[in-house]
Amino acid sequence: MENYYAGNPLNRLSYLRSSASFLASALDSPKARFLALDNLSPLSRTGTDGVRHLEFLSFDDVKHYIGDPHHVFKGVDGKNDADVPALALLGVEGDKLGKATVGDLTPDEKRHYFLNQCSLVFLGVDERSAPESAKSLPLSKPDENSTLETHSPYGEPYWALDVSTFADLKAKVQRDGVKFMELRSGAQTMPNEEASIAAEARSLIDWNTRNKFCPACARPIRSVWAGWKRCCIPGELAGSGVDGADQPPCFSRKGVHNFSYPRTDPVVIMAVLSSDREKILLGRQRTWPARFYSCLAGFIEAGESLEEAVRREVYEEAGIVVGEAGYHSSQPWPFPASLMFGCWGIAKDESTIRTDLDNELEDARFFTREQVLAVINSSKPLQMTREQVSRLDGKEGAAAAAETKDGKAGDQGDFLMPPATAIANTLVTAWATGKLFNQGPGGTNTSKM
Repeated sequence: MENYYAGNPLNRLSYLRSSASFLASALDSPKARFLALDNLSPLSRTGTDGVRHLEFLSFDDVKHYIGDPHHVFKGVDGKNDADVPALALLGVEGDKLGKATVGDLTPDEKRHYFLNQCSLVFLGVDERSAPESAKSLPLSKPDENSTLETHSPYGEPYWALDVSTFADLKAKVQRDGVKFMELRSGAQTMPNEEASIAAEARSLIDWNTRNKFCPACARPIRSVWAGWKRCCIPGELAGSGVDGADQPPCFSRKGVHNFSYPRTDPVVIMAVLSSDREKILLGRQRTWPARFYSCLAGFIEAGESLEEAVRREVYEEAGIVVGEAGYHSSQPWPFPASLMFGCWGIAKDESTIRTDLDNELEDARFFTREQVLAVINSSKPLQMTREQVSRLDGKEGAAAAAETKDGKAGDQGDFLMPPATAIANTLVTAWATGKLFNQGPGGTNTSKM
């Protein structure tokens, strides 16, 4: 099955991310579409029917902030350091410095320039309108003549651009019904394919924004491969380190290193059932919205399989020992960059629940099928406000405002479920409606682990 934020329609063309000629042609193409993000909130439009859509900009709208497309991707492969001094200074940061090339900058100016460039990410091309015979395939390696027309003649290029520091652009593009909106608050009113594009954009902009210094040598790093790789600033192969002393060249300049590429954090999220499979274990954190319960979840640790992670997390959070376990489906979760592995597990003994082992949960309990179905059938779809999203994330200040007095579910089991955009909702609903284990051909994989 396909969960929300999955089903991205774009062909990412990863083999062309290091081709300067292809990227330049995709950047200033009249078909190019730019998704602007302000502090990770995508520019969106809400129609009169209440449906939310992404609002895209053209290259003319953003070219002042990006620069000349024929210069933007020079050195995009991050390899040829000898060519760096001749690179033109681009965009708003280049205008501020008032100089022509990188070679004209002092070492401090060069670091400032690369560190403060806005994040620009190539998301892929939309080829849904292309005839099957014309859809792009890696038939040949990219070269100096690669263009959008030679590799994807029907493709519409999609880009993500961080505009957080561009106050004038943000004021210009926002109007009635169009504004920057947090992706999770009201997300389920956005069509799934658009949400999946926004998810890709949010994760990549977040990664580029967070990672400004090399984990290997602590020097500043810059974006290459159109936002899909970060490496040490060219020309910084040796010389002064962060403490002013001479340092050898950074070892990350040779070979492949996982910290140079966007990371995805694997997470298990579990529908844990009683031994007779007639009840489901749900829990809540103290900072969550009142009466909000969800499936237990946790990060997969190093050297751990999916089934081991399921059993460990359930035991640590609720003191429940899980025996049989299985996989249901997965979901990309761009907050900031997780891949949720939806699983199920069967408790060996549900008589004793403990939440004092790692103190992550305020409450955990087994709910009957009747209780869950009553919530599904009687509740309106849960729409997350910004405040509720902050509580779920455990952000500073949110905990103080949490409704802890009446936070737990009542004796009758009345509670709130996660919204339909979350895989937790998928797992709980599938169990409650008898569909967790009996998917047919083409449905979910419920293989035992």
